[in-house]
Amino acid sequence: MPPDDFIDGSTLQLARPQSASPTISSAPPRDRAIRMREMLDAITTCDDPAEQQRRRGSVIMEYLPVARSIAGRYAGRGIERADLDQLAFLGLVKAVRRWLPDRSEDFLQFAVPTIVGEIKRHFRDQSWLVRPPRRIQELRAAINESEQSHWQRHGARPTDAELAELTGATVGEVSEARAATLVCRPPSLDEEHGAGWAMAQGCGERDAELDRVEDRIAVQRLLATLSDRERQVVEMRFGNGWSQSRIGSEIGVSQMQVSRWLRAIGQKLRDSWEV
Repeated sequence: MPPDDFIDGSTLQLARPQSASPTISSAPPRDRAIRMREMLDAITTCDDPAEQQRRRGSVIMEYLPVARSIAGRYAGRGIERADLDQLAFLGLVKAVRRWLPDRSEDFLQFAVPTIVGEIKRHFRDQSWLVRPPRRIQELRAAINESEQSHWQRHGARPTDAELAELTGATVGEVSEARAATLVCRPPSLDEEHGAGWAMAQGCGERDAELDRVEDRIAVQRLLATLSDRERQVVEMRFGNGWSQSRIGSEIGVSQMQVSRWLRAIGQKLRDSWEV
């Protein structure tokens, strides 16, 4: 079921990516913030549900580019860009629905953390195929923020020792958190020329007897129609490769008798197969 924070289907339809929207304002940011604040204030005092819905939709459309820009920060991390956009739009809808006049002077001060939280929550709860402990997930997020901050200040990627100092973790914990990133989207065993593909090539081989399974099952079913003596003769002749004379000597009959038995057995098996 959809969460209570959805406004309704029509508003979500508005929140889908569009190449352009005639409702997006080109006014300066401060003027837009004041105008949106007035509209949001009017929503809380309006008693007409239809009018509330219309005004919420207008605010959502106004800030769609902001939500899409926030979603772009998380591209390339294992989740499709279209899904990131939808998560950002959902966060925007929640912010509009939850906003109250005393939350902040500028709607974006409340909306941006809500949008970012929606995206990060999805990464935390849904993007892992193998979920590591919560402390590793939180340390991984802290490492990402520290790396970006270090790069902006020094123009170089920090070492594990520097990250440990920045995050308050040990070097071993930093290495563990980095390794945990691989389980977010592990390589497929069928991915050609990847680590999974190389492992698959060394694990097992085609069983040469696999194609004969059906034949063996069919033979077992046919042999079940023979008597014990007939199965013994078949085993000696075809299983052990004995001659008819040796079979006769073994069971105390003539070679001619063995030959007649084999012909009769062959006919019996052919009749059973046709049935």
